[in-house]
Amino acid sequence: MDRQVRMTKKDRAGKIVALCNPGQPWSPRRTADVIKDINGNKSSYYVKQAERRKYVRVISGTGLVTTNDAANENNLDNLPTV
Repeated sequence: MDRQVRMTKKDRAGKIVALCNPGQPWSPRRTADVIKDINGNKSSYYVKQAERRKYVRVISGTGLVTTNDAANENNLDNLPTV
């Protein structure tokens, strides 16, 4: 199941602690649970950028980033926060 991410929740240090899409029953989803979902092939998460999907992937077992694009940036960092 693909889940669109529209917002993030961050801690005081600026680290993403949850992915969000207001109005969706799965939202907010803690980062640890998102990692389990992705690694277990239960759900995928993506950010829609210029009508293209940038999928969220796990790095170093504990971090989340989006797939590379032309700007080579993590699109999660550019989303509004809750």
